[in-house]
Amino acid sequence: MTRQKERLYRVIVAGATPEGIAAANKLGELGIPVTLVDNAPDLNEKLAAEQYRLPSGLTFNSAHRPGLIRILRNAQIRTLLPARISSIKHTPQGFSVRIDREQTFVDPDRCVLCGKCDAVCPVSCADGGHALRYPGRTGLPGRAWIDKRRQPLCQENCPLGVNAQGYIALAAQGRYDEALALIRRDNVLPGICGRVCTHPCEEACRRGGVDDPVAIRAIKRFLADYEGADASRQAAAGETPMPPVEPTRPERIAVVGSGPAGIAAAADLARRGYGVTVFEKEAEAGGLLRYGIGAHRLPRTILDREIRLIERMGVVFATNSAIDLAADLDRLTREYNGVLLSTGTWHDRRMGIDGEDLDGVEGCLAFLARSQWEGLTSLPGRMAVIGDGNSAFDLARTLARLGAEVSLISWFDAAHIPADPEEVREAIEEGVRLIDATQVVAFRGEGGVFRQVECMPTVAGKADARGIAWPVVAEGTQPFTLEFDRAFVAIGQVGGWQAQSFGGRISVNERGFIDTDPDQRTALARVYAAGDTVSGPSSVVRAMAAGRRAAATLHGDLSGEQVESPVSRPAERDFRAIPEDLPQQRRTAMPERQAAERVQSFQEVALGFSPQQVLAEASRCLQCGVCSECLECVTACGPLKAIDHGQEHEEIIEPCGAVIVADPAAAPNIKGDDIIRAYGPKAARPNVNDMVVRGFDAAARAMLLLGGATRKTKGHGLSVSIPDAGLSPEIRIGVFVCRCNDSLGWLPGMDDFLGGLSAANPEIVHVEALPAACVREGGSAIIRAVREKAITRLVLASCVCCPLNFVCSACTDQRSRLKNMLFHGTGISRSMVETCNLRGEVLRLVEASPELALERFKGLLTRSVKRSVTLKPLHAVDRNYNFAAAVIGNSQATITSALTLADADHEVLRFGTAEQPLTDLVDHANIHNFPDWNVKGIKGTLGDFQILIEADGHEQVLRAGTVILGEKARRRIAYTHQEGLPSCTVEPVLQERGVTGVPFAYPCATSVPGLYLAEPTDINVSKLKKGTAAAVMVAAAMPRGPRQSKGFTAAIDEKLCRGCGRCTTACLYHAMTLQPNGVGGWRAQVDEALCKGCGNCISVCPTGAADSPFRNRLFLEQALEELLTRESAHE
Repeated sequence: MTRQKERLYRVIVAGATPEGIAAANKLGELGIPVTLVDNAPDLNEKLAAEQYRLPSGLTFNSAHRPGLIRILRNAQIRTLLPARISSIKHTPQGFSVRIDREQTFVDPDRCVLCGKCDAVCPVSCADGGHALRYPGRTGLPGRAWIDKRRQPLCQENCPLGVNAQGYIALAAQGRYDEALALIRRDNVLPGICGRVCTHPCEEACRRGGVDDPVAIRAIKRFLADYEGADASRQAAAGETPMPPVEPTRPERIAVVGSGPAGIAAAADLARRGYGVTVFEKEAEAGGLLRYGIGAHRLPRTILDREIRLIERMGVVFATNSAIDLAADLDRLTREYNGVLLSTGTWHDRRMGIDGEDLDGVEGCLAFLARSQWEGLTSLPGRMAVIGDGNSAFDLARTLARLGAEVSLISWFDAAHIPADPEEVREAIEEGVRLIDATQVVAFRGEGGVFRQVECMPTVAGKADARGIAWPVVAEGTQPFTLEFDRAFVAIGQVGGWQAQSFGGRISVNERGFIDTDPDQRTALARVYAAGDTVSGPSSVVRAMAAGRRAAATLHGDLSGEQVESPVSRPAERDFRAIPEDLPQQRRTAMPERQAAERVQSFQEVALGFSPQQVLAEASRCLQCGVCSECLECVTACGPLKAIDHGQEHEEIIEPCGAVIVADPAAAPNIKGDDIIRAYGPKAARPNVNDMVVRGFDAAARAMLLLGGATRKTKGHGLSVSIPDAGLSPEIRIGVFVCRCNDSLGWLPGMDDFLGGLSAANPEIVHVEALPAACVREGGSAIIRAVREKAITRLVLASCVCCPLNFVCSACTDQRSRLKNMLFHGTGISRSMVETCNLRGEVLRLVEASPELALERFKGLLTRSVKRSVTLKPLHAVDRNYNFAAAVIGNSQATITSALTLADADHEVLRFGTAEQPLTDLVDHANIHNFPDWNVKGIKGTLGDFQILIEADGHEQVLRAGTVILGEKARRRIAYTHQEGLPSCTVEPVLQERGVTGVPFAYPCATSVPGLYLAEPTDINVSKLKKGTAAAVMVAAAMPRGPRQSKGFTAAIDEKLCRGCGRCTTACLYHAMTLQPNGVGGWRAQVDEALCKGCGNCISVCPTGAADSPFRNRLFLEQALEELLTRESAHE
């Protein structure tokens, strides 16, 4: 590939497969900025798949876990998980990549994986997990994520937007108080709506396509009734007198009318701190809810309880306070900062037919209100109710309870009556006679008194745009009459306002309703209107929704704040498919009073669900949106605030100079010679080592495309460890204890013990318990205390096992994140930190055995404080590096390695062997060919290899920092670790199942640091890819900055070492050499740059000379003695 583009210095890797991980890691080590994109939210889970199992038997996520964590900690690597690449376009600078970053709704920098959110999530998924996906402590990145789909249809079709899925999920777990609190966020009248709501949510329920919709309204009713079931919950329901909440804002609001719209608006405004007064002309508040709905459907005790709760919010109901809006409107606008008109509509619609003014013909609302005012208890006779909506059936059932013989006349046929089917069924059961497909065309009477209705048969007409087939009079039919004592017209209401009703300052439409803009503003400033007085007759929930909309507008106008509902659900993520094998389970029937009993009184007909019935019905919910947005996880997370349900979808435009496609499914198809494809052909075997080599090859090609690594490495260099801040002789100890967000519990005795630490030990100058140490606030608190109090020894009790510059397979994102915060750029030396695993050794016992947990807490911290006094400074390590690379062999793979390194501006020395002399000379400014010289042997290690070459009987030694061997050269050239030690050929080191004693190594690597293979065996990729893979490993091997002292290397006590050499044999990494001891013998020496801290040398040392100063044997013996002599150790 040629550099025709002026490429930006960044690589995008599409796909976190083993190829993508290998490429990202190598590029990050080379200092090249990388963006890794994958649609999986968790690398650990993705790479645990069976297809990524290594020949050793380990899965990729386990074997390569340190590399995965290093990706997260490498400042040069940006991980976008989960995310999808939607487009890739060529640009003069390389590429422009559009990335859609999906919402996880969890901040990875604030999540500590405590698991509290998972414990409270009420939504269970088919795989046994929850909607909040908790990956356990091994998650990478270390955060939970939330599976959330588009808005459930039940919530979408609810005018109030009530989160039905959320409260159903909570109800299914018996968490009734939390479920009711969730309802009340959007609906302050759950007990009322649980009885009289028209439940459009149920009509939209997807479960209805399987068997029956979920009984959402009935579950809501149960939750509201459960609140008042015993004294302990009556206070919350307003049963127990409590002082109302005082307003927090100076503005005062007047609401005229105490119907559902006015109540909903008043509650929202009170929540926002306004002082709200609701004016009601009647003696009791409730409006239509009290005077327009029968008590058999809505018991007055329920209505009174809901209103008391609204009063508790600070709303004042001024009853018996009629407002003359023509005369009083000016006064209200002067005395109040805002006025909301929610008077409803109390004028019955007239039929406009003969005889409608006869004595005995009355409107529905007029009669219902009169019956309340007059306290009617009996009304015998034959009654006709004309209408077919819920109000008509409500009236008919009310009349039946007053002793009347009731007939309901509907112009629809019985199958198409628009009233709630339950209302129709219950009315018929109670003796109401249904006369369907009949239109009343006149009222007839004698002497001005009604006696009969004149009717005509009807048939269904043509359907309108909404699909309603309005009835028409059947052709060729004759009128007929029906005898009744009274007739009630229940066909709806009309507006009662006229243009002069408000002095012409508020517009009124031709139907008699108030005109408003879409946000409920009237033509008069600071005057708003909502509910039926604007829209005409509607349902309770639609009126409440209008009231809430008016309240939001009013608040915005007064405060300047825009009240917007955050879009918290990804609209593009559709619902999960309904399982084909989902068993049918019919809707739970609501228990009812027997018809013969209920018609005798106004006792409530529906008796409500029992807890068992609620559980059965709630379990039918399909949980369409997966996450129910109950927000219980937010409460559980507490002060960490890691969960953000308002997180928005992010679209990122990322320019880059190179694109590596590691997974063809992770990127759209794009043509171009400069698109680097790291995946193998479809027929390739699923071998992880092959994948890693392809990833290394892709990294090498990207490196060349961008012009090489960030820092050029030629000649020689000295790598010096960052100077340790050292340990002050003054002992000032700071103790920091992480409570891990109290996820495993915490004991009061622990606080007491921490409180007495400073008094017990004057060397302890600071003690602090942190909610979580691995978040920014926790790390900042530690650093601030260290600096402000001049702390010289630091005890950190958390989940961190060790303070070492080391990532092991047991490490977690949280552990490495905390160490990274403390030890990088903060001035805190690792040598001054003593860590102990409080989470693993103590907190896990809190719930099961609190006494033992407290005992171990005290012992662990006491021992850690003692150890902190004996801490030692880290050694300053320096090492001389030769940056030249020697490539030995004349194969295609070795030539490719040499050219790749040379093109990346590395100095390359090429050699042959006696059996395979160097014949193909490569002409390159950075390649030095030695065709006449053959390699006889190699000694040394990374940074300083001595290569013994021979020509015409002459020998000499050339030095190089790294070596690449071809396969034939590997088999013939002897490697000597140190002069005087046995020589051997270098063998590939790839772990295999059942074979022990083999250290982990990447393909192309060997057990000798700095020595690589250009043609590793059992790797089924091309020689070109093998060669470039070896080259990029060489390029990344050399230090690009100061190396830190690792703090976990072995050390040799020269006084005890007798030079037996066992450690040199046991060391798998060639970190041990033998040096003269000055008295004619030998002693072992550790190369700290190569030592992995595995402890093999310590295990074979017969004299105890090999040890680790940071975990030395003497201290271990003392600790064991202390533990074993305690009685609790033998329990």
